[in-house]
Amino acid sequence: MIARNARSRGRLLLGRGKNTMLLGLLLPASLLLTGCLGTLMGALCEVSPDSDHCYQASAVQEGNDDNCDKVSGKDFGGYSNPPKDKCHLLIAENTGDASTCSKIEGGMMSYTEEECLAAAFKNHTVEDCKTAEDEMACRSAWGKNGKGCGDGYVYDKSKGGCDVKKEEPEPTENPFDNDKVKEDLKTIGDAGKSGYMQLLDWDIEHEKDPDRLAGLQKYKEFLEGAGEKLEEVTTTFEKLQDLKKIFIDSYDPKDSIENMSASSILAPGFFDRLKDKLTGGSEPDNASRAEDALTVYEKMLERQKDNDFLQQSRLSRVGDTIISTAKDKATEKLKESAEELAKGIAGDAFAVVGIVDHALSSFQEEAQKQMFVGLAAAYNRQRESIAQSNPNLSPEEIHKRTVQNVKDNPYEDVPNSGFVKYGNIIENGDCSTAGNNPLCIDNRVFWTAMDKTYEFSHRAKK
Repeated sequence: MIARNARSRGRLLLGRGKNTMLLGLLLPASLLLTGCLGTLMGALCEVSPDSDHCYQASAVQEGNDDNCDKVSGKDFGGYSNPPKDKCHLLIAENTGDASTCSKIEGGMMSYTEEECLAAAFKNHTVEDCKTAEDEMACRSAWGKNGKGCGDGYVYDKSKGGCDVKKEEPEPTENPFDNDKVKEDLKTIGDAGKSGYMQLLDWDIEHEKDPDRLAGLQKYKEFLEGAGEKLEEVTTTFEKLQDLKKIFIDSYDPKDSIENMSASSILAPGFFDRLKDKLTGGSEPDNASRAEDALTVYEKMLERQKDNDFLQQSRLSRVGDTIISTAKDKATEKLKESAEELAKGIAGDAFAVVGIVDHALSSFQEEAQKQMFVGLAAAYNRQRESIAQSNPNLSPEEIHKRTVQNVKDNPYEDVPNSGFVKYGNIIENGDCSTAGNNPLCIDNRVFWTAMDKTYEFSHRAKK
């Protein structure tokens, strides 16, 4: 039970009014510390005046979607059961277990399976299924929706679910144990003419992981370009294998800011959430949400700084690997050529931009910080307006439109507030081109932080 509680990281929704008072009176502090609050709440729900929300909160706290069946939806006349559907949605959002979304019934005023899946996928990965009640059902829900089954698993269309990945039989001849290829390989130019490229094509053809495949394909492009520009540079089979690994590693998305969770940065602990509910804690206003967005922006900038360092390191390793066997004196020139070639072909994987320190320092002075808070608040206001006027748009499209709208019309919703200066941040552009101007943002990170924070703070619909 304690382990299950630990997996429930999202918002705990308790009932309002008398139900909240009842829970506040009946939950001794000693029982709160046992880790079994969900079970205790379930027992109390039988006498609660708002049993549906009480059972909902109990199920969400336990992370057990079977308990959502106790939510009757009696207040909705049988046309739909929003509290029960929301029970499944919140469990999916908290745990990443998308399998519970198949239990969404939908209907008027309720939630859809698509909304539930979006909530599950937003801040989780398929590897979170390791802690699900039914790990294989969880992985299958991810795989069915094109998200993959995770390491060691494969999606079987005929079965409509994920299965343990079977060891593929070894080829009759190991393509990377070919002495003839090694003997023929003397220079970079030989890579495209000898059997090495055939071995690489074999590797690409048999690669199932999309991120590794992207790295292999870009590596092949690099070799084709290097065969023309660095044709006479000496190399070995082992050195080329080192280069291949650098490209594959560069397409590993695990550290991307897109995979960071705003909830892990901002979410209060369980007892803080419970205290807020029992004491009637107020909902955050737009100013506090904007402050939260800056907090997420700062943490994401710090992660991006680490990513930039890794990219720089990998790019340098490309050049070092190329010249490690070079015999001529122009090794530095060769290294520069190799790095430029890698950047041109691999794009973002090697596109090192040293602007994070500038972006971090740009809002840390209090006098300047309020301008950034104003920009974040403008994003929140305009996104709410766009969402309300376009209820059928996806969150991704709403975010995209909001970013463009804020860039084009930062003061659109406050036309008479000429004293507000946050629009200058937009006019100054990206920190990579803003020179010494302190009012700038890292566009790679800022808008992602705005999106993540907005989604985190607007999860509950009612």
